[in-house]
Amino acid sequence: MNSNYTEDGHRPLSVLVVSESSLEQTNGVSGSVKHILDRLSERGFSARVIAPQPAPANRTYAGFTVNEVPTVPIQKFNVAISPKTPIIQSIENAPKPDIIHVAAPISKLGHAALIAGEELDVPTVAIYQTDVAQYARRFARQAVDGVADGVAPHHTGWLRKVSKAAGEKAEDIVAKRIAQMHNMATLTLAPTDQARKRLESFGVQSSLIQLWGRGVDSALFNPVRATDARAAQWHREWSHDGTRPVIGYVGRLAPEKQVEMLESLNTLNVQLVVVGGGPMEGELRKRLPHAVFTGMLHGDDLADAYAALDVFVHTGNEETFGQTIQEAMASGLPVIAPASGGPIDLVDTNVTGLLYRPNDKDNLRACVGRLIEDEPLRRLMGANGLAAVQGRTWPMMVDRLIDYYRLAMDLNLARRA
Repeated sequence: MNSNYTEDGHRPLSVLVVSESSLEQTNGVSGSVKHILDRLSERGFSARVIAPQPAPANRTYAGFTVNEVPTVPIQKFNVAISPKTPIIQSIENAPKPDIIHVAAPISKLGHAALIAGEELDVPTVAIYQTDVAQYARRFARQAVDGVADGVAPHHTGWLRKVSKAAGEKAEDIVAKRIAQMHNMATLTLAPTDQARKRLESFGVQSSLIQLWGRGVDSALFNPVRATDARAAQWHREWSHDGTRPVIGYVGRLAPEKQVEMLESLNTLNVQLVVVGGGPMEGELRKRLPHAVFTGMLHGDDLADAYAALDVFVHTGNEETFGQTIQEAMASGLPVIAPASGGPIDLVDTNVTGLLYRPNDKDNLRACVGRLIEDEPLRRLMGANGLAAVQGRTWPMMVDRLIDYYRLAMDLNLARRA
């Protein structure tokens, strides 16, 4: 086969990836972007990245150049604050890509990428990953107050509007901004059917939305790890030599994650393990005095932590997807999560886990109580969850994404005709 073509008979594409999250931060947006870049490299594609600072070492990732833009921290998340014009100019002055991939557009960075796509007549694929509107309704003032009027420059007007609003007003401001962004894209990819419906409620045209989930690294996250020395040691320690089931949470310790819901488990005969870090850690240590806090874990450390658990609990109501749920399922764990957002599509209740009523601590406690009393049910749900995520590898999911890139290119050509 001609070396200018890939195994599927298509030529490799040139992709501009614009991410709203720094590749150096740990979250779903940056994690997905890195997996995408890894696969693009494997398939011989060319790519360039624009993302909030800080950039990775040597300003490269997977052999691709990473250009950084200025940021301001909000809840320890680096939000891009660069004006649109220089970003648009940098895109338009560089070699023209075949596709512009915009990861979680919300700030002027994502907006600039979508404008550049229109001006260059390059198709754009926008990835919806975070329900920022829901976050704004509940946490707008505490998250943004003091930032918009402090270190953020005057051109970040949308942040100022959110900082002065509260509740449904803040949610409406952000929802309109999300709709504006995604209606500019050639194609929007939502991770679940619940997320698709949410976008439609914001005003995103349904014809622009397709479903694209997330992959999971089944080589890293798998139940075989439970027999590895470190995972087995952690389980012995955390279970107090097998006398207590180990209940675990993995994720950011931030207000929107609602980790304080785990307070309802304080009086159960279980060992709670909290994996992650964030602005709520200090308060959570007080509210969960008997829990083990591991801090942030990555790679093999994180996979061993999953393998040392007996039950995985997810607490946030506002997840568009829930990547940690997939990682737990790949690790052979039963999952307990709120019946809200992404978990509704990921957890098959009474098959791979249990869904509890959102914000209902008693119902969460009852779900945990049911599983800790029934080890055979835990094992069955864990096995079912493992089977459910088979085939959701990152290479397979990115290959599907590339198919959507080509669909966006076809749609763009059709619109010109």
